[in-house]
Amino acid sequence: MMILDSLAFQAMQSRLNGLGIEQKVILHNLANYETPNFKAKKISFEDVLSETTRRTGRGKFDFKAKVWTDEATEMRPDGNNVDSDVESMELYRNYVETLYLYEKIGGQFTNLNYILEQAAK
Repeated sequence: MMILDSLAFQAMQSRLNGLGIEQKVILHNLANYETPNFKAKKISFEDVLSETTRRTGRGKFDFKAKVWTDEATEMRPDGNNVDSDVESMELYRNYVETLYLYEKIGGQFTNLNYILEQAAK
């Protein structure tokens, strides 16, 4: 099995895609911090790993993003509910998780390169 076909690699790749979407949502919220009546968007992810994939370890691993509007809170009198501190911390968390996944994926390729070098000797 190739590294790119592994369930773990697919999970990391899918999560990176999800983090990209999440980053866009956070940046959209921060860009609208001073927009009256703007309601912050939130994102959640659904694991849609099929039962067959769970049992066999083969198949497609994917996250589905769900973006929704937070209508329940209000931060300011103008109706805007973006909390810049919370959004900034979420952006930082997103950044750290993205770096971690890139490092983890890079490690997978380093391991594969080592194996190929050893096999060539």
